[in-house]
Amino acid sequence: MLIKDFKLIHTDFVKKLVNTELYEMRVSVGTNEYRSILFSIDHENIIEATQVVILNGFLKKSTKDYNKQIKKAEKILNNLES
Repeated sequence: MLIKDFKLIHTDFVKKLVNTELYEMRVSVGTNEYRSILFSIDHENIIEATQVVILNGFLKKSTKDYNKQIKKAEKILNNLES
């Protein structure tokens, strides 16, 4: 018997943020769009990772929210690393 193990996270739920090491997890509840900024500890690719840190989460109101939240997540990550 052949059993295959596939690691897959659909892009509707998690996407890599451009020009960063961070990922975005997306959750929709009704008309609200919630986002969490993630960092993969043990692998560059979050699909292969077994350890992931959720750095911060926010209710998406506009695309302006992203830069502020990414900076906040990077600050949290820097504090964790030091």
